[in-house]
Amino acid sequence: MSTKRLTHRRQTARDLSKSTGWGYQRALELVIDAAGKNLLPPVLDAEGRAEAVRILTELGDTAKPSTTAHLARSYLQDLLAEFHILGWGSGDAPELDYFGLTTYAGPVAGLSLSVGRADRDDDGSDEHDPDDPTKSDLSQPLNLLAMCPSGNATVEDYEDGLADVSTETVRATARRMDSALGRTRLRRVRNSDPLSTDPCPICGDRYPGHHLLRNSPSAAPVCPACIFDGDQPYRTDVPYLAVALDQLLHDDLAAPAGWDAVAAVLSLTCGPNLGTRLERELKERGGWPIVMERWGAPLTRSWIWLPPPAHRHEAFKHLGAGATVAALVDAVDRYDPGAQAAAKALCRSAEVRWRPALWPCAVAYAVAFSTQGHERDRHRRPLHVVHSLSDGLSQTMKPFAVTGDASNVEYGLEELLTHQLFPMLLGHPVDEEPDDPRRRYGAQEDDDRPAPGRGDARLTHQIDRANQVAVILGTLPFTPPGAPAWDGAALTGAPAEALGSTEPSSALCQAVRAEARQQAAEALYDLDTPGPVDADHAWDRNGWWIPSSYPAHAVRQAQYFLATRSRVEVLWFGPGGHLDEPVWIRVDVTEVHPRSTGPRDAPWLGVWDGQSTFGLFLSDVGLVERADPGADLTPVWPAAAPPGQTSARQVPPAEPAKAETAQGERPLPTLDELSLLTNRFLHLAGHRLGEGWKEVDQAAYATHQRLEKALEAEYTGFVATNIRVWINLFDTTHPCPSGPGEALPAYALTGTPYEVEINVHAHDPSCGCGQEYGYGDFADRIGQLLIVLSLYGGLIEAHPLLRMDTEDPGTLRDVTWEVDGPDGYGFREVRRRVIRDATDPDSPENVDTNPTYIPPYMAAEGWYLPEDGTSMLFHGRRHGTDDD
Repeated sequence: MSTKRLTHRRQTARDLSKSTGWGYQRALELVIDAAGKNLLPPVLDAEGRAEAVRILTELGDTAKPSTTAHLARSYLQDLLAEFHILGWGSGDAPELDYFGLTTYAGPVAGLSLSVGRADRDDDGSDEHDPDDPTKSDLSQPLNLLAMCPSGNATVEDYEDGLADVSTETVRATARRMDSALGRTRLRRVRNSDPLSTDPCPICGDRYPGHHLLRNSPSAAPVCPACIFDGDQPYRTDVPYLAVALDQLLHDDLAAPAGWDAVAAVLSLTCGPNLGTRLERELKERGGWPIVMERWGAPLTRSWIWLPPPAHRHEAFKHLGAGATVAALVDAVDRYDPGAQAAAKALCRSAEVRWRPALWPCAVAYAVAFSTQGHERDRHRRPLHVVHSLSDGLSQTMKPFAVTGDASNVEYGLEELLTHQLFPMLLGHPVDEEPDDPRRRYGAQEDDDRPAPGRGDARLTHQIDRANQVAVILGTLPFTPPGAPAWDGAALTGAPAEALGSTEPSSALCQAVRAEARQQAAEALYDLDTPGPVDADHAWDRNGWWIPSSYPAHAVRQAQYFLATRSRVEVLWFGPGGHLDEPVWIRVDVTEVHPRSTGPRDAPWLGVWDGQSTFGLFLSDVGLVERADPGADLTPVWPAAAPPGQTSARQVPPAEPAKAETAQGERPLPTLDELSLLTNRFLHLAGHRLGEGWKEVDQAAYATHQRLEKALEAEYTGFVATNIRVWINLFDTTHPCPSGPGEALPAYALTGTPYEVEINVHAHDPSCGCGQEYGYGDFADRIGQLLIVLSLYGGLIEAHPLLRMDTEDPGTLRDVTWEVDGPDGYGFREVRRRVIRDATDPDSPENVDTNPTYIPPYMAAEGWYLPEDGTSMLFHGRRHGTDDD
């Protein structure tokens, strides 16, 4: 700021002081404040100063301390008006409480502003109206108490306690409290730096552990810059994330500034009336049913922190410690009236469709993350957020998904942040961040923080790899016809003319080839060394060959891979693909024949099995693997395999261990075990279905929610309910470049359904927990157990034991549901029984919707229904018993 400009302002302040008698200091404050808001004439010569004095006199009259009695409501209205000038949002109308009148303004839940009378009599009432002359002495001064909900930060943090409002102007009070709030926030953020030891698993930046949040119950906690990153393996559950955000930002004044921007973007893009919809959904889930007002009014009730005035952009100098999104957008538009037009042009050049919500989203993100970069001055600026906006918003779970095309928001934010807003706020392009050793962990001698490790950012980017694999394999929708890039070159010349088919001879063979190609391509993309990703590279590196469905390519591959006598292992589906299950055979390939003289003219391999020479059509082969030259051959044709020698590489299944079923004999599954079973199933689904695993995850999650509601309907009204679950667990071990993963629990490998038995009890209202029913120690695992059941499939039975009314305790009740698992991820009720007369199967008092139904676990134990039987309950028999 030039000396000349300061002199003009001081001269204007002297003129204002002489004209109004307010005093030089107050006059100078008004001049500086009005200049920051561009309210003064551009030239402060004699004529300009006279006009400035007129403007400031009108403004100052509204801020002059009053010598008359204050009314609390009027004072609060004036105070909120001053906060609005600073860009603050405010709450509803003031409410009466013990202290006096209270309202809210500012961050998240808001700064609690309470006004009451000094020296009032305590009449034992819960409400005291400071403006009621029958209850309050209006001649007593008003006292102001301010308290921030985040960490119970009272105004004592701001170097004062109760404030007598008559001692200063409303504007001075508002400015003082705003400045103190900003200083307290910055101090708490900087003081939390020693706790920043937990790396975000995507970017590796370190935070206090509770500052990392999950986007869904099963996801890993990440930082605000990575919450929408494509590395996220789980779709965003907006109600779950909204509650987590509200709790963090309400309870911790030092929470990362970026989380406020995350909340703003979701509330601006996920459809109208989001706050009401979230509360309705949370109520149905049975959790905390209230969300902050910003979810319903993101422009006016949001809060984005700003850096201290000395370290912020000129556009925001007139705002307070933080501001609403509406105030930030207005500030940018005032500073640069052409900013929005430039933003639209940027999106148009990037072929991104403009939507009105995009501009406030971008402004909120730019301000919040630049603030976070300043506050967390020992960590790198979170500018990598521009690279973490792909796919995450698009994967938000319905019915809270982004309305319209979410990619317009993702790509639009990336464009505006990279090329417009971050350069404007930071003063340099995103990719030209100056190197600051203080921001690098362990880079300086006095920095005892551990240097970054390879395990810090441990989540890998699956979505881009899946797209790359799909391009190579030609599995993307609308891919042009013809051989995919994976198959490489084709055979040329006369032998390639009119070759017979190498298409798989059965649907199973086709599925095996597709899965093998997927695995081989993914394995090649995971290699550290550069190289092509095609069938030739797969053979060279891994010894895998999946015959092409295009004959010219398949013959060229066979001639190239098997040019000399090669010992290989072949996954063979039999002549014409007639085998129900393929078998592994180990043979020597002696010749490659593009043509056949038999009735079926198709490419084939001449092979030797140690006893005879015969042919394998390529269309009957699912996979070929390079074998150890010293390994024994598999006798295949024409003689049968010698006794004791298997003709397939399949290992006979082990005798399943007898599962313990009594609850007392076996501990219930732990939460870690259930999470492992879930993650391993979805990992396998990712290998088999690509991005389709997300649909599996979403379907299973929806099924578990419906199961919870179905169970609740059954146990409601009963003192206790017994629940038995049988889950069809299977080994999800799968060859993966990332390694075998954590071993599954032993009970998942027995080959028999895994049984879990739990109980639901009605709670005594006097216990004070607020819940009508509970699962006891298993309460934290019931949701995850039902998710595992929804994924793997199985059976669930509910046995309500005793009604709360006077019904005969001898009544037998149960209901059974079958859960599809991988066959469809749904469930259905298969039987419901209410048995009041256990002596007569035809009694009209009994209800049995499916009397002949035999649950799979009973069938496995030998139960059956005789030919003349009509009800398993009354007539069921078990093989090997005296009644058989």
